[in-house]
Amino acid sequence: MSMLNQLRAAGSKGIGRISYGIMLRILAQICAIAPFFIAWLALQQVVYGEGSWPHWPQLTLALLVCFIGQLVFSHFGQLGCFLGSYDIMMRYRSAVADHLRHIPLGYFQRHRLGETSALLTDHMRRVEEIFSHLLPEVIVGLSAPVIFVLVLLTVNVPLTLALLCTLPLGLLLLWLMSRMMLRATRQQGERFALASGLLLEFIGGIKTLRLFNRHQPMLDKLDHTFGEIKQASMGIEAWGGGGVQLFRLCAESGLVTLFICAGYLALGNALDPASWLLFVLVAFKVIDPLLDAAAYFTLMSVMRQSSQRLNALMAEPVQAEHSDLPLPLSNEIAFERVSFAYQQQPVLKDISFRVAQGTVTALVGASGCGKSTILHLLGRFREVQQGQITLGGSDISQLGSAQLYERMGFVFQDVQLFDGSVLDNVRIGRPDASDEEVIAACKAACCEEFVRQLPQSWHTPLGEGAQRLSGGERQRLSIARMMLKDPAVILLDEATALLDPLTQSEIQLALSRLAVGKTVLMIAHRLRTVEYAEQILVMDSGQIVERGNHQQLLAQPGIYQQLWQAQESGDTQG
Repeated sequence: MSMLNQLRAAGSKGIGRISYGIMLRILAQICAIAPFFIAWLALQQVVYGEGSWPHWPQLTLALLVCFIGQLVFSHFGQLGCFLGSYDIMMRYRSAVADHLRHIPLGYFQRHRLGETSALLTDHMRRVEEIFSHLLPEVIVGLSAPVIFVLVLLTVNVPLTLALLCTLPLGLLLLWLMSRMMLRATRQQGERFALASGLLLEFIGGIKTLRLFNRHQPMLDKLDHTFGEIKQASMGIEAWGGGGVQLFRLCAESGLVTLFICAGYLALGNALDPASWLLFVLVAFKVIDPLLDAAAYFTLMSVMRQSSQRLNALMAEPVQAEHSDLPLPLSNEIAFERVSFAYQQQPVLKDISFRVAQGTVTALVGASGCGKSTILHLLGRFREVQQGQITLGGSDISQLGSAQLYERMGFVFQDVQLFDGSVLDNVRIGRPDASDEEVIAACKAACCEEFVRQLPQSWHTPLGEGAQRLSGGERQRLSIARMMLKDPAVILLDEATALLDPLTQSEIQLALSRLAVGKTVLMIAHRLRTVEYAEQILVMDSGQIVERGNHQQLLAQPGIYQQLWQAQESGDTQG
């Protein structure tokens, strides 16, 4: 969404307020300019008129009206610009938040949290400043010189042209320097996004870094990034400040040409003293706003890059929440010749398999073989590049994300808990569930023992990231959340990986009860947890190399047999 489209999307209210505010501020400029010309007209009458001039009361009244008008128009003009910009940005923030809600979840795997956070805070604030301050200041700042010039042309054309003759060169130099400055600004923006992500990573991992005494390499990396930001910032100051100073030199050179032209006209007796006095008084009133407008314009050019970054976010493809295609009755999952690559690096190669309704299929294999990618594609975190994935015979790309997630339940190793109570976090699985139903799900997931030990039991606030809980406890709450949802299709990514052996067996029993009649696709590293799956798919380098049930795979030489023997040998030695 471009800046122009942002204004259109904001509706007539925000646009109208900004336009109204700019109009009032231009009127304030007229009120600030008018006294010079009123005084000039009065001086003309006094000097060249006959006899006394009886209009001093009217002159005083006119100047008073201009003074009051300048105060009133300026105040309400700025208020209109601020209110209009706030209305625009409120709507735009809502649009960005809604857009983020519809972006495939794979976006958040590709981008650092700090980068997305900077987009929604720093860059959004800069775009707001464009509408609330910079754009009105540029328009109003240019209006005063234009008004002055139009009136001065009626007074003396040669002097007006002399005052303005050096401006075209100044504008050209300002434009050229601004292009160089924008290049440095892009580099600075990239470094800021990197630094923001590194800071979040450093803060989040400071415990591990200190325990292993590895904080210094991360600090060195941050120092290097901050050094690059400093270099880019110096480039911005050099090119941006240099452009404004060259424009100032050219604009103020117009004063020199003005005096030269005035001298030439005076020698030919073609210069009216009153008119020359007017030019002397208002020349800086023409130049100063241009200098301010140039500085604001340069700054606005920099901040437009924030708008471009937000434009890129808004250009990310979205997934429809709902579809005209109804959800199929069947819960059979089918992958048909699916291939996928991350940045041209093949991850899945011509994958085909079926998960019959009401059965359990397990994915096993070495890390990096593509197991998690299969779950991510099924959950539409990313879109399939080749082939097709169907649910009950319907292509999942034709189903709305809300419809798909209503049918599916996910339990991943990366557990997301929020700053709310235990009940609030688990109730995310089914918002209309009663406390009794939430507690029953927690008991089924073996959460009761550790929850009862919390200060306020089920109503204990967990805090940001639920840091007071162990990894296994967070995992059990995640499983309870999924049990409460009770979906028809269950996707598990090593749901018992963080649990101790006793709790692991309890959760495995609970999951077995939950899986009755459900379609389950699970990733497992411990083969004991998939021993009773109807189908086991063994993956290697993005391909399915073996398939069958536990007994079939164990009876034939291959990767599964080797993994089983290695794990059983390790358990025996342990």
